Amino acid sequence: MRNLIVPIIFIASLFMAGCSKEDEPETDYYVRYTAIAEPNRMVNMYFTNETGNNTGIHTAMPDGKFQYSVGPVRKGFKAELVVSYEGGGAVSYLSIEVARGAEPFVLKRSGSDYFSLYDVVE
Repeated sequence: MRNLIVPIIFIASLFMAGCSKEDEPETDYYVRYTAIAEPNRMVNMYFTNETGNNTGIHTAMPDGKFQYSVGPVRKGFKAELVVSYEGGGAVSYLSIEVARGAEPFVLKRSGSDYFSLYDVVE
């Protein structure tokens, strides 16, 4: 019995050595930014896009809901959302959600009466 244990451990270690994390494909992530403001009130909204740059939007929505998705992005992506009313003041609600591949979005950060949110995709 003892003579079988060493060869089994050796063979198992060969299989484990062949399955490294470098061989795994990188996972795509998607980020969804949401802001809730007063209906028809102008807001300034900035969020990090796929390239890591800021996208700026200056507009109003009839229902007050602003929602934008970016991706694919990689692990380590720095998602940032900054929103305020045109004349100043925090909007009612902000959130950052992240989806891994085709999985559903998961809430990562949220807040009421916030100006900004930040999260790193992990």
